[in-house]
Amino acid sequence: MKYIISYHNFNESKGISDSCEIVLYKIWSKIENNIINSISNDIVFDINELDFKCKNIILKYNISKGEDNICNGLTILNNSKIIDNILNDITINIDIIVNDMDDEFIYYIKSVILHELLHIFQHYNIRINNKFRPESFSIGSILPQLKQNVSCKYSKYLLDVLYYSLSHELSSQLHQYYLYKISGREYKRINFIIDLLSNFKIIDLSKEDDKEITYIRNHVVNSIKYLTTNKKYLKNIDSSIWSAGDNVNFLKNIKNVVDYKLKWIHKKIKLIDSKIEENKTIRYDQTNSLPTNWEYYDILQRFDFIKENLNDCKIKYFI
Repeated sequence: MKYIISYHNFNESKGISDSCEIVLYKIWSKIENNIINSISNDIVFDINELDFKCKNIILKYNISKGEDNICNGLTILNNSKIIDNILNDITINIDIIVNDMDDEFIYYIKSVILHELLHIFQHYNIRINNKFRPESFSIGSILPQLKQNVSCKYSKYLLDVLYYSLSHELSSQLHQYYLYKISGREYKRINFIIDLLSNFKIIDLSKEDDKEITYIRNHVVNSIKYLTTNKKYLKNIDSSIWSAGDNVNFLKNIKNVVDYKLKWIHKKIKLIDSKIEENKTIRYDQTNSLPTNWEYYDILQRFDFIKENLNDCKIKYFI
């Protein structure tokens, strides 16, 4: 299973498109008033950019009151299909809990929608080039769902660690960090991810811990076997970390991956920060503006930087 074996193939992020931002602004103009006024709704839209074509995307946003400001996004790609070079039938669910709908939270909601659009483009890029690997996105969608089926605190924690070590997820998170940074804002989510991965520990497993981790591993492997017909992928399952010995060895392999990912994240953050400080990524141009309180900057130069520096995470460790 080429995708799951090594991180240099774990690359939904290949070819992140600046078209995602263009699409975001079009969507935002339709939903901004509802978001500001905490009105739940849904819209259906198409994408017809030069490098990104989709039909019948359903965006559902549900807004409720709560004690904190929370926004989570989930893109459902299970039923998507390519018809006449157009990706069809995708659903984006945005769940918003709001205490204070201030400017900072509105900006974050917008960035979450962008994050989900990036995942759709990643999926589109693979499908349109006949490189679709169903197991690649199955892992990202399976891990959060498995939280509902485990009860041990360590198992739930491990699922978070696994999810936030996925390359396609980190590339999108770093894209958000980059956009926040050039707008003079702080993207706190990346700090949460760094703390989560930095504090990953291998514990002495109880019988229940061991049972649930085995369940997680078997569920991921069986899901991939179900989704793929590629014999090479099926053959390589046995050499992936999901099949690597007992659960202690599995966790040691995860620790190696996590340690590498942390180095990679810090390297990319340092690169982003230094490029912005040196004014090498942004050509300020007052004739080129983006709507709704986003800074003035040149999209194409920013896209080149993202494509060159933020898309790929090569690693020899297996996952």
